[in-house]
Amino acid sequence: MTTSYELAGPDIVHESFGGDLVVLNLASGQYFGLNSSAALLWNAIVDGQAVTDEAATGALAFAQHLIELGLIVPATAVQAKPAAALSLDSAPTIEVYDDLSDLIVADPIHDVDDEAGWPKMPNTQS
Repeated sequence: MTTSYELAGPDIVHESFGGDLVVLNLASGQYFGLNSSAALLWNAIVDGQAVTDEAATGALAFAQHLIELGLIVPATAVQAKPAAALSLDSAPTIEVYDDLSDLIVADPIHDVDDEAGWPKMPNTQS
C-alpha cells in the first residue's frame, strides 16, 4: 500500500537556506531542521509523491514522525504521484526547536487579512 501526504495546514511553511531545509509551524512557533535525506523526503511529500519504504528506506517511519509533529496529514487527494526512488546518503533526521516559539506565535504579521495585508487584522466575525 502506498500513501501520500500533504501539509497539515497553511501554518506549515518551509524554506531552503544554503542546502539546509527549515520547516516552521507558525501556529506553534516550533521550527525544524532537516538533514539532507529528510529534505529529500520532505520535498517528495510536498510534491505529492507516494511514500514507500521501497522508494527510500525509513520513508514511512519518517512520514509517521512528521504526522506526530503535526506537520503533515494523509492526503485527501484520490491519486498520488508515483513514488520516485530516492538515494539517501544517511538516515532522515529532523531536529525540533522551540526556543523562539513565544516570539513567532506573538508576531502579529501572521494575523493579517489575507487580501488587505498589513496592518489590517482579519475579520473574525462569522
